[in-house]
Parts: sequence; C-alpha cells; structure tokens
Amino acid sequence: MSSPLTVLSRFELRVAARDAEQLLLTAGLPILLLVFFSIVDVLPTGEQTAVEFLVPGVLTIALLGSGFVRLAIALGFDRSFGAIGRYAVSPVRVVDFLGSRALAAAAIALAQVLVLFGLGFALGWRPSLHPALPVVIVLALVGFFGLGLTLGSVAEGLRSLALANALYILLLLLSGVVFELGSLPGWLEAVVRLLPTTAAAELLRATTDGVVGSGLAWAVLAAWAVLGPALAVRTFRWS
Repeated sequence: MSSPLTVLSRFELRVAARDAEQLLLTAGLPILLLVFFSIVDVLPTGEQTAVEFLVPGVLTIALLGSGFVRLAIALGFDRSFGAIGRYAVSPVRVVDFLGSRALAAAAIALAQVLVLFGLGFALGWRPSLHPALPVVIVLALVGFFGLGLTLGSVAEGLRSLALANALYILLLLLSGVVFELGSLPGWLEAVVRLLPTTAAAELLRATTDGVVGSGLAWAVLAAWAVLGPALAVRTFRWS
C-alpha cells in the first residue's frame, strides 16, 4: 500500500504537469536566458566565455523557480481556495503534506538541472565538476523549499503570487546570477552575500569549475537550508 507521502507526491507532479504558466516561468525562462545571453554577448563575464559564466547562474534561477516560486504560489492559492483545509480532517500529517510538495518540486528541479547541463554542453560549456556539486544543489533546494513553503503559509492567493514573483526578480538581480557581484556598491555586496541565492550561485560556479568554494558561501547556504524548513514548519497552518 502506498504511503500518503508517495500518493501526494504523485498527485503534485500531475498538477505541476498541467500548470503551463508556472512551467513556463520555472523551466522556460532559465533556458531562454541561457540561450539568449550565450549567443548575444552583452554581459560582463570577465575572462570566462558567456556560457561558462551563465550556466551556474541559470542553474540557480532554475532551482529558485522550482524550489521557491512554484511552491509559494501553489500553496498560497490552495489556501485561498480552501483546498488545504480539507486535509485537516484527513489522516495526512503536516510532514507528509509539506514533504510531497518538496519532493514534486525536487523532481522538476532535477529534470531542469539535467536539461540545462545538456544545453550548456551543446553551447560549448565544458565544466570540471567537483564532488561537492550535488551537495550544493541539495542544500539550495532545501533552503528554497523552506522559504517557498513559508511564504505560501503566510500569504494567500494573489498576494503569494505577487510576493513570490517580486522576490524572484529581486533575487535574480541582486545575487550575482547574471552579473558579477563586484559591480555592486560595497555595502550592498556585503548584504547580498548573505542571501541563499548568492551563496548557491557562488558555490555552483565554484563546483562546476573544479573547486569547493568559499567557507562563507557554504556557511550561508547551510544556514538557509536549516532556517528555511524550520520557518516552514513553524508558520504552516491548515486554515
């Protein structure tokens, strides 16, 4: 007999497959950014080629879209429609409910990572992969999951949609995803280095270049991987 977690995860994947708008945002946008800016050489990439600079940042965008944006919006609308309240009178536990959302998002994110790696190779990217790369991906996803579930727990419907997309754009612009952090004012650079997206992008860039990355980035990403889920569990409510 399938567990509630397995059943709910399968259901979430089917729902995600039918959500064309969110799939376009979380899957289509990273692909578009990678292809466009790899071909149109307008970004300051230092000594790297455009595709070498872009792939780690685009991977971060993909993980953020699947792990944060989609979860926050889906949970916020489910709450506003009363769908979550129906689970309160069922045997489903909070950990199974939240876990199913995270597992479905993880499956989507994994597919995105494989597609972006393949596309990067097709565009001439030749990474030197460090063994710590999967750890970076897992920590980033866990942190993003927690933050997405937290936002979906405190904001409903259109508010969750607006906040998730606004934060997505803000993090994309400020986290060194598509441009170097050195171009920011010193005080702002110090602040954004504490963001999970900044740490994820830095470590993805390092581990796809064959090195482990900075201790500060690891500490920041690990902290968010603990803080995000803790906030999600603390803020979640059935009604």
